[in-house]
Amino acid sequence: MVIDDELRDLGGATSLVVERLVGPVEGMHRAISGNAFRYVGPAGRPVQVVHDGMVGGVYKAIRGGAGLLGAAAGALAASRLPEASPVSGSRRGAGVQAALNGVWGDELDARGNELAVALSIRRSGRMIPVDRDGLADAYREPSDHIVVLLHGLGQTERCWTASEPGLLDQLAGSVGTPVLVRYNSGLPVERSGAELAELLEALVENWPVDEPRLSLVGYSMGGLVARSACVAASAAGHEWMSHARDLVTVGAPHHGSPIARAARLGSRALGIAATTRPLSRFIDTASAGIKDLEDGVADPEGTAGIRQHFMAAVVTAEERHPVGVVAGDLIVRVASAAGRMLGPSNVRVLGGKRHFSLLSDPEVADQIVAWLEDPGPR
Repeated sequence: MVIDDELRDLGGATSLVVERLVGPVEGMHRAISGNAFRYVGPAGRPVQVVHDGMVGGVYKAIRGGAGLLGAAAGALAASRLPEASPVSGSRRGAGVQAALNGVWGDELDARGNELAVALSIRRSGRMIPVDRDGLADAYREPSDHIVVLLHGLGQTERCWTASEPGLLDQLAGSVGTPVLVRYNSGLPVERSGAELAELLEALVENWPVDEPRLSLVGYSMGGLVARSACVAASAAGHEWMSHARDLVTVGAPHHGSPIARAARLGSRALGIAATTRPLSRFIDTASAGIKDLEDGVADPEGTAGIRQHFMAAVVTAEERHPVGVVAGDLIVRVASAAGRMLGPSNVRVLGGKRHFSLLSDPEVADQIVAWLEDPGPR
């Protein structure tokens, strides 16, 4: 059962978190104490041996105890909660799971932990089978236009419901059928894109309406995953690419994010001194998905024949203000989000916006709808 698997793997996830958090503390503790004992000299060696042994035992106990506590809590919850309430199905549980996956999702996946998010279509938090019966049951009034929406780093598909009424209502009212996808944002973008490409092939093939039109809308990292899916599908010769017409990205770091690059540089700087080197190693444990945000996805070939619409934002009211050009939306700069080197059909730069408020902004929703409603040539 999904609930048992997810909850019982809580111990493994807890162990990973504690391991990653305790490691830098232990490393700095040992580095600082080592400097002190070197200053004392040979006379302090016996004390150092005892100290290091005790320290090692304490940190080992913390790691082991946290894992056991997490496993016990998971087993207890699995025995008491109803089967209909998996961690990934509740809003709060899915949010915590998504955040954990954003930071260390690749490691959870490598360890075979059930809390690693599996790419799937979701509706009201429930996983939808991508077969004819499953899609027909989930979408009782399907249109001939599928609009697939992809969230950003450390999020779930619920980010698209940040405001009510919002984008989903507008899409359902005049554009097509919104289809929400959840994925492990800690995995390499290329892998998530390849998995999405396979899912879209099944989605288009089994959609209740024949010959549907397909549009992709991605926020932040979701824009990179959408473009990566197009690249993978083109290479594999997937049929769904002939149905794809529009690709819309909102605040996507097509050419990378300065925040991600700053983290890499910070890690290198911290690695210079022995006392801060554990912090450097901690930063380096960030997921492959986070690291992919340093450079983005710059391959323009896979989206040939698809209209690309890129939305960028700046924090200043004036779109071309020097501060806005440099700061962008505080996460992604205009030059990266606009992706002009990728040959977009349309670019819109919005003034006075911040990255994490874009999906709740009516102006953003209106622009997405306008692009998708445009009947212009492919």
